[in-house]
Amino acid sequence: MKNKLTKASNILNSLTIPTIPEEVLKLKEELNRKYPNTVTIANLISHNPELLAEFLNLANANLTNSNSEIKDAKNAVNSLGLDEIYNIFLAISLTDIAAQTDEEKQILQHGTKAGLAAAELSYWVFDVSRSEAYMAGLMQNVGAIYLSRFDPENYLNVFNYQLRSPIEGYKKEVEQYGTAHTYLGTYLAKKWHIDPNIYQAILMHHYPDYVAKVSTDKVRNIIALVMAANYVASSATAEQYITQELKDYRNLGLRQLNLPENAMKAASAAVAKWSKSENLSSGSH
Repeated sequence: MKNKLTKASNILNSLTIPTIPEEVLKLKEELNRKYPNTVTIANLISHNPELLAEFLNLANANLTNSNSEIKDAKNAVNSLGLDEIYNIFLAISLTDIAAQTDEEKQILQHGTKAGLAAAELSYWVFDVSRSEAYMAGLMQNVGAIYLSRFDPENYLNVFNYQLRSPIEGYKKEVEQYGTAHTYLGTYLAKKWHIDPNIYQAILMHHYPDYVAKVSTDKVRNIIALVMAANYVASSATAEQYITQELKDYRNLGLRQLNLPENAMKAASAAVAKWSKSENLSSGSH
């Protein structure tokens, strides 16, 4: 693993990595205070009107436990937990800076679908919040964006193969590059102040023996949510992705989570609802 991490670090050092937005750093600093100032928090998340609009859309996309619509920053501070506010604001900030080209946005879009599915499934997982599950699903493949910049001719084919062959495809990626998107993603997650539980899940989400390799139940549950959610995201994208290997991968997650029968249907419905709203939004432009 050490060699793979070293190779990942070398690849990232050869590329330009965006820095985390100043508002996110200030928000983290404020939230780390003994008594965070709610007015300051509201001002920080509303400083950029475009990011605020995305924040509110995401907060209202069944990502929180709030029963009423969140209409502005002040309302968000009063309705959401501080961890939820940070995770959601960080997620939309990173989405804004991470992907530039259509191909990169396609990678991140798969992550968005997986994140929404994981958030829905987390309803039945007591130690993982919706916003944590969303962040893990969203950021699981962020390293793939930067591997595609490192090898623009070939990498996207490697990544797309993994959508239907998550175990075998991952092994081929490691053989081809001496590292993988999971290792790059772990470095990026640390750089961007993503919670350690989440970047451990980013590192391990292609390992079939993750239960034995991971020491904490919470991280195991986040990995399992990502595995199950990836099946939902891939099946929402195209039928061609639904292979026996993808089903086996999904089952590795479901065995850890012990979800009720209707859980996966609920996750699929959440992704379908988001896809419909996205299509309506893009059609109105």
